[in-house]
Amino acid sequence: MPQLTSSDEVKLMENKETEKTPIVVTKSFITFGPTLHYSHKNVQRCWLLAIVAFGISCLFWSKIATGSFWSFEIEAVSTPEFWRLDKSLVIVVSIFEYPWQILVLGLLMGILAITPVLISQLMSFEYSLPFILEVVFFANLPGFALCLLISCFAVACRPLRFRSRFIAVALCTAPQLAYWGYFGGARGVEPIEWGFSFAPWICAWLESLIIAGFVLGIGHFTRYKPGLVWIFTALTLLIAVIVFEVAIGFDELDYQRYIAKNNPEHVSEFRDHSIAEALDRTTRDPSIQKYLQSFFYPTEQAALREELKREIQIQLSYDRWPTWFIVPAELKYQAKKQSLHEQYDSFIASRPNSHRMPIALYFKAILSEYSPDTKVLGDEEVLHFYSDYPLDRSAETWFRLYRDFGNSPESLEARWRIAKLWAGRGIFGQADELLAETQTFVDEQIKLLREKQRPDESLFGLFRPPVDTVMTIPRLNDLQRRLDHLRTLIGPENRAGEPESKELLARFVMLNSHSLSYPQQLERLLQQTKDGSPLRDNILLAQARLINNEQLRAEKLNELHREYQDTDGGIQALYELGLLKISLWRQQDESDQQLKKECLDEARAVLTSFLSLYPDNFYVEQVQKNLDGLPAN
Repeated sequence: MPQLTSSDEVKLMENKETEKTPIVVTKSFITFGPTLHYSHKNVQRCWLLAIVAFGISCLFWSKIATGSFWSFEIEAVSTPEFWRLDKSLVIVVSIFEYPWQILVLGLLMGILAITPVLISQLMSFEYSLPFILEVVFFANLPGFALCLLISCFAVACRPLRFRSRFIAVALCTAPQLAYWGYFGGARGVEPIEWGFSFAPWICAWLESLIIAGFVLGIGHFTRYKPGLVWIFTALTLLIAVIVFEVAIGFDELDYQRYIAKNNPEHVSEFRDHSIAEALDRTTRDPSIQKYLQSFFYPTEQAALREELKREIQIQLSYDRWPTWFIVPAELKYQAKKQSLHEQYDSFIASRPNSHRMPIALYFKAILSEYSPDTKVLGDEEVLHFYSDYPLDRSAETWFRLYRDFGNSPESLEARWRIAKLWAGRGIFGQADELLAETQTFVDEQIKLLREKQRPDESLFGLFRPPVDTVMTIPRLNDLQRRLDHLRTLIGPENRAGEPESKELLARFVMLNSHSLSYPQQLERLLQQTKDGSPLRDNILLAQARLINNEQLRAEKLNELHREYQDTDGGIQALYELGLLKISLWRQQDESDQQLKKECLDEARAVLTSFLSLYPDNFYVEQVQKNLDGLPAN
């Protein structure tokens, strides 16, 4: 055996030490998932499919939550309101009107909450970043994207690489749960509604765990081959789309966005606004003063103010402001009117077969008739709108509503306006038949709505179905009174006599009481009537309504009733006298109890007299209600 040298002995000892001490390899903090072990091309393809499916889910979320596929606003990211989820609960499609929306929101939010986390766990953290960006820009949820960023980073970290991947995923959804708990509740609702408003997010958490369970459960047996994430993302999205279309519908979504949220009666631009401050600001402006002086306007302030108001009235009758008037934002109703028309037309053009078409046509026609009341503006310096006079520009829409949707409650309003237009053309017989038919339909609709108004005292009573019509009971009662009044006005009594009487009646029917020339038009009609004309009492009643002094108006109404006691104008005069007496009683100061009691006795006497003289009149029900509302003493 050969002799070992000292150097050979040293090398042998080093080799033995190396065999006993293992070589330590440093492990990265961010791990790589098992899916990356497969063919890179296949992994990339499935990853891109997941990005596409997830992006579509984000866009669909934006559509049902905001009504638009693209709603990202970079300026709003810093505002706290932008981070809240309550707008997706009640703003467009309310979960309290459409309970199936809870499931739809839960399915979509479940996709948004779990898909990036699964990608980060099964692939790597960097692969989840495109999904997080889609949540920011497509779903318009930057706050939720921040929570996803934390979850994706946590699930890819080695300390949270548990033996059970499902437990790791469940723990890493904690940021999403915190976000839902802090930003998910509805505001301005009852406590029980606030509690129910978290139902979509509870559903989302359960749905996210279900998706994770299927992906990780099947993946355990397939060694986490690529494709499971995008398949279950697409499948869940498909279920959400089907549920939404079957239970709610995209036409209903458009209705809520374009029509239901744009009722002209609820638009701030069409509420009463004082012009006094704007008029003061205009008259104090040096450039406006110089401009007005060049056109020889009065220099005295009171006279100048009246002259300017007169010009505003004239210009508003053409639906525009004078060029010299400094218009504040709240008075710029024309732009809002145009915007509403565009939204109505968009729905009407895109959803012609929707069962919501009658409401859309009704709003469009009513909006077309919204006009500034120039008389109120001159008397009170208030911009007030009226819509109780049928205009030619809206006639086509009313006729379409009546022709195509004649069985809808909204068509009842169209019938009255069409009947008035026919009466204005002298077609009294056809107008009377339409009015009689409409009266029957209105009575039936009122009975139907009263049956539906029975309250639901159960726990689920807070889920109220969306209204089928905008024709409420008060609106129908008002329509019924207008039907009765118009039918009485064009009745045989006022059509009797010479052919000229029918022509005068047609002209009287179409007079616009809000017009600046209305007093002059009444006077011309009165001059053309003879003493025995059946229309004379109606014209005198219309003139009596124009008297501003309430005491003088009461005297005129009383005189008119005594002179025309058996005519429709005289009956109407007594009814309005009763309403005026009630108003005078309410205006009396509490300090003078004797005078207040006298006014109350006068009001009660007029109403009682009406009931005894005209027990079959259509005003009897309202008179009895007013009489019952008066105190005993």
